[in-house]
Amino acid sequence: MINGKSVLVVIPARMGGYRFPNKPLRMIYGKEMLRWVWEHASQSQYADEIAIATPNEEIVKACEAFGAKVILTSDNHRRGTERVYEAYKATEKKWDIVVNFQGDEPLVTGEWLDKAIVELESNSDVSCVNLYKWMSYNESERDQNEVKVVVDVQSNAMYFSRNPLPALWLGDKKFECRVEICVMPMTAQALENFVLLPNAYYEEIESVDMMRFVENGLKVRMLECTLPVKSVDCQEDLDEAEKMIEAIYKVKDK
Repeated sequence: MINGKSVLVVIPARMGGYRFPNKPLRMIYGKEMLRWVWEHASQSQYADEIAIATPNEEIVKACEAFGAKVILTSDNHRRGTERVYEAYKATEKKWDIVVNFQGDEPLVTGEWLDKAIVELESNSDVSCVNLYKWMSYNESERDQNEVKVVVDVQSNAMYFSRNPLPALWLGDKKFECRVEICVMPMTAQALENFVLLPNAYYEEIESVDMMRFVENGLKVRMLECTLPVKSVDCQEDLDEAEKMIEAIYKVKDK
């Protein structure tokens, strides 16, 4: 809870991702990737409840084995935020803030989850907060799994794309791109609005949940995460994430 506002963290995960099937249960440094996400979320000082939302019995069994609360959802959702909404409704509780903490972010800590929650709670005109990191233009150009974002002067998102943003004009500028990290606290009302709004035009083209908010004039505040993190969308990402986690825990174990 934060300043009297209740917080639900939902971790959506499914086995059948077309980019990297079965990735939630792939092992990273001795644990399922999904377990890393859940354990980091459990470090939050503001989360009142944490639930993993999935349509897959394999994930249910794995979650129960490591002690996580799990909610079985429909397999028909096209967006992770829609799965989060189903889990939110299934709790039958009144929540003020709901966090979509996607199950492929094994390096985001509870500390950074809390920073995002604080940013949302501190700005009453913002519907959702989304963490981001920096990536070189050349690297972002090669990786369409990474979602790029451009912001206004208040750090509110203007557009998300799987292509590099902004454009490399005449090829003579060297700069970095903002890249989305899928840790997204939102007000419960914003989540309700999300499922009531129709799929947005650019949301469909880019396959990015946050565009539904942006296209309908709802503010998404981008917050820079300075922690080294790695979203996992393919085997190469998994290997890199494992090296990063191994390096962190070797230092901690000394």
